Formats: sequence, structure tokens, C-alpha cells
Amino acid sequence: MNFSDAKKFVESLIFSAEEPLNKISLSKMLKSYGEFDIEKILQELEFDYKDRGVVLVKSDNKFYFRTSPDLGSFLTIQTKKTKNLSNAAAETLAIISYHQPVTRAEIEKIRGKPVFRGTLDALLELKWIKPHGRRETPGRPVTWITDNEFLRHFGLNSIKDLPKIDELESIIL
Repeated sequence: MNFSDAKKFVESLIFSAEEPLNKISLSKMLKSYGEFDIEKILQELEFDYKDRGVVLVKSDNKFYFRTSPDLGSFLTIQTKKTKNLSNAAAETLAIISYHQPVTRAEIEKIRGKPVFRGTLDALLELKWIKPHGRRETPGRPVTWITDNEFLRHFGLNSIKDLPKIDELESIIL
């Protein structure tokens, strides 16, 4: 590893770290790739980033990247609330994903419990399920399938990438 690669490595370590890193930690991680001057690497990174959208900050002898202070007036922080799925919603989602297209009555039969409107609403709001037409039976109930957001959220290319039922059983047992 040459100096340029070492600098990239340190940059990626600081960037991807959950918490700011000190020189000792950075040196230890870099040591297995050779002997490099961590001071020089950090000085160069600080110089490289001084006029950019993010800057390298040293605080309490630890290093991290932060949005450039001169951009503060242009940026607003938006937080996204996360909410946990209820057990009913998780069960309903699993049934829909493995048995799609499926009606609410079929979901209830598999679960052995009623499916409340709020459960389907929560999954619709997340865009993890969507209606898929109506079943050609009396009452013409709506059928449900998973939506593309479900695939994206769980990192699936297609619904066929879901683990098979027997694979899940082996994990649970």
C-alpha cells in the first residue's frame, strides 16, 4: 500500500465510523498495511476538505467529517420517524409475501386471528403492500401483494429471493 492508498483508507475509516476516531485507533488499523505518518495523512485530509461541502473536524483529539459550517444556512435537518411493526403487521406481511395474491379472509384463516384495518393501513403507508385487483368469488374481495418498496427495503431483487419455508423452519428450530 502506498501513501495515497493509505490516505484513502484513513479517509474511508473516518467516513464510515459510527463515532469519531482518534489517531491511536487510526494508526492501529493502518499498521497492518505498513508504516505511515498518521499526522501527515490527517493534515493532508484536513487540507483536501477545507473548502468542500464536508470538512474534517478534530474534536477532543478525535476526527470525523461534518457538513461545512458555511452551508448551515442552506441545510435543514429532516428526521424520519421510525416505527416498529406490530406482531400482527409482521405476520400479515409474511403471509402476503409468501401467499400473494391473498385476500384478507385468507390472511385471517392462515393467522387464525382477525386482521384489523389499521394493520393493512400501516403496511400500505410503508408501501410494502398494495391492492392487486379483486378475486372472482362472491363479494369480490381485494387481493394483496407486496410492493416494490418491500423488495427495496429488504434488499430483494424479486419475491423469489425470499428464503424458502423449509429454510426458515431450520433457522427457527
